[in-house]
Amino acid sequence: MILPHANPDPASTVRLPETAVSLRGVTKAFGSGNLTVHALRGIDLDLAAGQLVMLVGPSGCGKTTLVSVISGVLDADAGQCKLFGVDWKSLSGEQKTARRAELVGFVFQSFNLLAPLSAWQNVAVPLIIRGMSQAQAKGPACDALAAVGLGDRTEARPSQLSGGMQQRVAIARALVGKPRLLVCDEPTAALDAKTGQTVMDLILAASKRVDDQGRGCCVIVVTHDNRIFHYADRIEEMEDGRFKEAPADFIIAEARHHT
Repeated sequence: MILPHANPDPASTVRLPETAVSLRGVTKAFGSGNLTVHALRGIDLDLAAGQLVMLVGPSGCGKTTLVSVISGVLDADAGQCKLFGVDWKSLSGEQKTARRAELVGFVFQSFNLLAPLSAWQNVAVPLIIRGMSQAQAKGPACDALAAVGLGDRTEARPSQLSGGMQQRVAIARALVGKPRLLVCDEPTAALDAKTGQTVMDLILAASKRVDDQGRGCCVIVVTHDNRIFHYADRIEEMEDGRFKEAPADFIIAEARHHT
């Protein structure tokens, strides 16, 4: 018990994980009239920094729409979507772009590398968007490539790299700006099991990273790949624009049992 006016040791205070994502009643639809598709139907969700969360479910269930709303790429039709305490609806278009560039990193199944650019130039793109010159961005870009095991391939073009190497370049590009939210859309679907494991090890490490101010990174992975379920701290299963009510913890337990 702490007595009134006592001065507890700050080191003994338990620090709760920071809320990274907070959604309340989020809806999103496309089309109109009889052609309306309800992609999200009243989503409530809280995610913490330091978590690796997987979204699973059949194609068309709303997973990609959900991460697009969370990351500010799409606006919700209704409801509240906060990223690190700030509601996307409170921002102008220019402010959203700046906040996304500052806080969010993206990893895609198709890599989305620019063919004419070298590996380090591809990785440098987010830094250049933030206002760095190419000369300033080269050092951090090469460091990011070294961190994913490609320090000797900085000058290689995408066509000179294997699929697994290209995905690692994409991860380096996503991480070079030290994002606080990392969104990965089917990052292992096009990879063999061994390469997929290497990629997921990097993504897992990102979820455990803490920046100079002690702030963690939240990682969201959209996937159909049951080979990687054991990496998750939490799995949310979607169906028809909603989360299934049954907890998905058994999916993680079963995946870990077989690894």
